Amino acid sequence: MAHFDVEYEELLTNRDSLDSDDVEPLSPRGERTKKQFRWWTRFRKWGRSKKPTRADHAPSSSAEKQRIPPLLLWLAAAVVLVACTDLFALAYIAHMFGTVFQDKDFASHLEYANPYIGLKELYESGKVKSSDISPILIRPRVSAQVFIDQPNKFTPRGEHDYWDETWGMLSPNERHLHVTPNIHTIVQFRAIDFGMEDCRLVFTFPKLGVPLEEHASFSMDPSSRFHVFRLAVDRPIDVKKLSYRTKPKAAEKIATLQAQVDGDTLIHRFPCPWSSLHVFEVACAEGSECMVDVWSSQNTTYGVNMYQYQTI
Repeated sequence: MAHFDVEYEELLTNRDSLDSDDVEPLSPRGERTKKQFRWWTRFRKWGRSKKPTRADHAPSSSAEKQRIPPLLLWLAAAVVLVACTDLFALAYIAHMFGTVFQDKDFASHLEYANPYIGLKELYESGKVKSSDISPILIRPRVSAQVFIDQPNKFTPRGEHDYWDETWGMLSPNERHLHVTPNIHTIVQFRAIDFGMEDCRLVFTFPKLGVPLEEHASFSMDPSSRFHVFRLAVDRPIDVKKLSYRTKPKAAEKIATLQAQVDGDTLIHRFPCPWSSLHVFEVACAEGSECMVDVWSSQNTTYGVNMYQYQTI
């Protein structure tokens, strides 16, 4: 019994772990032998030497790290250089188009060149006496309608254009004056003659009994009363963009009148220096159910016109 007690006590007093370096393997009888001890020690050292660690996978030095080939660096630099060159070229072209090329309506901003060189100084000297010149009739360069009940509707254009088999599409030199409570007409003039700087705006309607040409027409309420406004402009109006909402603002009302059905009716007299621009709007007077609708033809001047009178 004492033998088993000693053996049992010995097993309890030793650590039963194969991971400890201080513990020797036991023989089948529970006794350690020198041969078993040497073999176990070598096995443990061999296992530790073969066990992979994080340090085994890390590069031993910076020289062992993978380097980018020089050719790839040169190619990347060339791509960046070409991209920068393209961006610079695009920026230069955009600047060129914004500064060298003018907008589509640049001609409307140009000043009129004076063809009457020296005439002003000549007449002011008193050495030359001017000849008598009859008044010059100026037809409106623009006679366009705008609509109160359709403020965004653009003015009609080319209403009398027609197709000719020989010449193609033709646009007759005709003017349209149409005024109702919902329709206004805007007319534009340019005074271009030297020494004819006294201008008079007139209504011109067909005389009674005069036959009208093929493309001319006329209808009017004899009781019609009209307001005529001068519009504030500093350059010609763009007919392609003209509507009641986009028309120039009225600077002043120059007349309220009832037009004669026969001949000319004076609307307004005003100074018109050479190359000056004048734009007017014709509308019905308040409370008047007015109506006038007249087309001029190639040889007639019905509607709103301007006369220039001699001032030298």
